[in-house]
Order: sequence, then C-alpha cells, then structure tokens
Amino acid sequence: MLDDFRLRVFMTVAAESSFTRAAQHLGVSQPAVSQNIAELERQVGKALFERKRGEVTLTAEGFVFRDYAAKILHWYDAADALFGSAGKMTVNRPVRIATTSFVASHLLPDLLKDLLAVTATSFIIDTYPESAFPESMDADLYFFTSARRETLDFDAGSIVGTVQAALVTATPDFPEEPRYAVWAPYRPYVSQDMYARSVLVSDTIPTLLHLIRENSNLVGVIPSQAASGLILHPDPLPHLQQDLHLRVSDAFSRTGIAQWLTSRFA
Repeated sequence: MLDDFRLRVFMTVAAESSFTRAAQHLGVSQPAVSQNIAELERQVGKALFERKRGEVTLTAEGFVFRDYAAKILHWYDAADALFGSAGKMTVNRPVRIATTSFVASHLLPDLLKDLLAVTATSFIIDTYPESAFPESMDADLYFFTSARRETLDFDAGSIVGTVQAALVTATPDFPEEPRYAVWAPYRPYVSQDMYARSVLVSDTIPTLLHLIRENSNLVGVIPSQAASGLILHPDPLPHLQQDLHLRVSDAFSRTGIAQWLTSRFA
C-alpha cells in the first residue's frame, strides 16, 4: 500500500480521542501509536494533541493539520488504486462510456489521453445528441451536461465541472446586425432579442462551427470549450452555463479506473 502510516495513526487518534482506542483500531500496540505521533510532531515542529488523563484532543495546530492530512491520504488512496499492489487499474473488458456528442467531441479526448497513460484498457464510446440522451443506459461511465440550477440541486454530488457559454465569430469584428446560431441546450435561456435573430438551433456543434466559419455575419452561442480557432466576443454570457456530470455505475464503482476519475474530479 502506498501510504504514510504516521498520517493514518494521526487521523485515527483524532477520531478516537485516545491512543489506546486508536491502537486497538489499527491493530498495533499503544506505545507504537505514541511513538508515531511523537515522530510526527517532531517533524512538523508543533504539538498536534493535548494529552489529558485517558484522553487526547487536537490542538489548534492539530485541527489545521488534520485537513491537510485528510487530503494527503485521499491522494495516497487514489495513487494506490492506480499503482498499488492490488493492480486494480486495468479491467478485463472494454469500458463502456455513454456521453453526449458535445462531451465526446470537446471534453472527453483530453481525459482519455490522460487515462490511457496509466491503463491499457480499451473504451467503447456511445454518443447521443443532448436532446436524445437516455435516462438509463447499459454503460460503466456516464458524462452529460444539464442546465445550471440556481436553487438546491439534490444531484449536485455528480457535478464535476461547468460548461460556460460564449459568443463566437469567425472574424475579429462583431457584426452590426448579427444573426445567431444557437447550441440547443442554451435555447431556453437566450434572450428574446437573440432568439428572434436566430437562424439555427442545433444539437450538433460541428455544424454550428462550420456555418460560423462560412458566414461572416453569423454569431454562435456555443460552449466556450468548443470555440477553438474562433473569436470570442467580450460578452461571455456568464448566465448561460451547463453543469458537467459524471456518474459511475454501481458495478463499476470499485474499479481503479472509477477511483482515478472520482479522485481527479474531487
């Protein structure tokens, strides 16, 4: 296991408020727990615990150190899932990914490039237009976007990022009387004036990009991540946002690939 045992001891003592109970939880002797904590305190140069009769409590420095220790151990666990002795990174079959056409075209390539650097697993990608993305699919991983909600979102745990809208043109000058080509997920949220001047609403971003490049007075309302090679207008339309979601199937959630993805987006 890739780990720093002293940090495990520290977190266990902090949780148990007792060297003795921490030793029982970890399956080691009480003197071993005391020694590891003493070495850790010498290393950081601060007292992390206040010792009282039969109980220990975190000092002010200990409370701060606990946050850092938790983050460090999180990344140790993520690294162990990829490179540890269990060898859980590679699965014995292709990984099936269901995603929208936009994510597949503009967000997934960089992610898979990084993932393929640490695994020889192959991937099968099923893509769907935003308007046709099914509620439930037979896949291991699900990437999709949804409109940004300003109210409490009970599905927020699956949100891994945002997709920002932008106005894009093929020339540096914004047309005086522009016509708009709108990415379909943004259609319900554009202004009435903008929609009145729209000549195309499409799920297919490559089609929008082609038309924008071919028409000097056509302005695109598309995700900024898709605007490579085009000119972004100074107004980035901050109110038009999409949340990017990742869902992992229950059967796939314990694999090294799933743990790598969730640690990357943590």
